[in-house]
Amino acid sequence: MKKFFVLAGAVVLSSSLFAQKPTADNPFSIEGQLSYNTSSLSFNAPSLRMRYFWADDMAARVSLTIANSSTKDYYYELANNAGGEGTEVNKVSLTMISLGAEKHFAGTDKLSPYVGADFVFGMGNSSAKWDKFDGSGYSADFTATAKNPTSMIGLNLVAGMDYYFAENFYFGAELGLGFQSVSNKAGEFESTTGGSTTTILSEPSKSSSFGNNFIGNARIGWRF
Repeated sequence: MKKFFVLAGAVVLSSSLFAQKPTADNPFSIEGQLSYNTSSLSFNAPSLRMRYFWADDMAARVSLTIANSSTKDYYYELANNAGGEGTEVNKVSLTMISLGAEKHFAGTDKLSPYVGADFVFGMGNSSAKWDKFDGSGYSADFTATAKNPTSMIGLNLVAGMDYYFAENFYFGAELGLGFQSVSNKAGEFESTTGGSTTTILSEPSKSSSFGNNFIGNARIGWRF
């Protein structure tokens, strides 16, 4: 589950590419966001955001994120990486939708400050598979699988700005204060040793968090 929370947090702490400045004839802005994980200093799956300006100073926005990660580790029977081979595979998937609005204030021809809010809904799943690895070392007759579905809901309040350094290009940044509630559904762990299978079910659980976040955005855009 730790990997799921790291992934979800990475989606919130993101930098963005590909945006376009709205005009009177075209009130839409589309952004492709590339998420940056400040914990591991690595990039994660991209997301999409669309903004619609129904007035000069008001915009609705919707974001979609589909993120997946997978790791595979190898464990060997002998210290010199010889003999039998065991593996451990961990996967995390996350789908998140954010719905919100922005209020823009008078700035300059290049600077557009705003405040806003997002409602965030997400669901995901973490899973693991062990083959000839029992968690401590190589084990020729051991296999196991585990899975844990998860969902979340949250609210994020933001203050930010867009700075247009050219007609169709701008940089942006947001400072956010957010709350999220995460629900872990009943998980399942199934292991087999020497032909004997054991299944363990985990109890559902909930957790919540509240805190600030910083979102740095660099956007390169075009008009259509």
